[in-house]
Amino acid sequence: MSARRDFEATLARLAEIRAEPNGPAATADLRRALAHRSNLIVARAAEIVGEWELGEFAADMGRAFDWFLVDAVRRDPTCAAKIALAEAMVKLEVDDSDLFARGLGHRQLEPVWGGTEDTAAHLRATCALGLARANPAGALLPLATLLADSEPDARTGAARAIAVTGHPGATPLLWYKTLIGDAEIAPLYESFAGLLALEPDKAAPHVGAFLHSPNPALAEAAALALGQSRLAAAGPVLREAWAATGDPALRRSLLRALAALDHDEDFAFLLDLLANGSADDARDVWAALSVYRGDARRWRKIERLARARPELSAQDR
Repeated sequence: MSARRDFEATLARLAEIRAEPNGPAATADLRRALAHRSNLIVARAAEIVGEWELGEFAADMGRAFDWFLVDAVRRDPTCAAKIALAEAMVKLEVDDSDLFARGLGHRQLEPVWGGTEDTAAHLRATCALGLARANPAGALLPLATLLADSEPDARTGAARAIAVTGHPGATPLLWYKTLIGDAEIAPLYESFAGLLALEPDKAAPHVGAFLHSPNPALAEAAALALGQSRLAAAGPVLREAWAATGDPALRRSLLRALAALDHDEDFAFLLDLLANGSADDARDVWAALSVYRGDARRWRKIERLARARPELSAQDR
């Protein structure tokens, strides 16, 4: 069989296994696929292992991962196999801190028009999460290094992983990261989210200070993190920022964050604004409150107030 026909036949067989991983010979065929020399075949096999959470293939994936780390540009362009393998092992909660440390340190410069591009940033971010969950002694040191990575995807993954460790040093690291800033918003959002999970009482006002940033994207990231935190302490911070800003886009973001908190006090504030606020505020609150469509009790209250606002057309409602 030619290499092309073997490739196509293997992909077809993997499609069958994806539909029925417990079918005849599925285990043997999936194991052969994970040992294949095509990075795309191995990536597809790893996706199946992760999707079905087939923990018996952890050792096979580890061997494949290390094989693709050698001569990586030729064997695994774009890191397709290594990323899929790492994601599957993270999903399976494979406890192999050494493997994840090897992936976290991997850089893969591939030729692109005008120079080279590091295609391993997402791999480093994924391995950072795996390392954080394995949580060996000293895990914060490589994660702190990754927080200063040249690639934003890697820095974002580092911030997320640092929070996952739950180590006492995680909070100061993320706090410092928010203070020194970043050229991209995503690492800062993950730092905000991590701080709110690790140190909720102190982090809510700290993250809230960024709601007043002259950078609209940063202010919106802080609003999103506060809303997603579901912390009661986030409500007063968000309401105060809403009252203080005249930026329409930020005001809408703050209202969405308040709705996401899902606390009675914030819900009452939004209802009052829907009933008594300006026409613009009523429209913005109505949009924010759409998250409650699945809550019959609350939605009845919202609709009753909305019907009393002529600014909200039937189409809006």
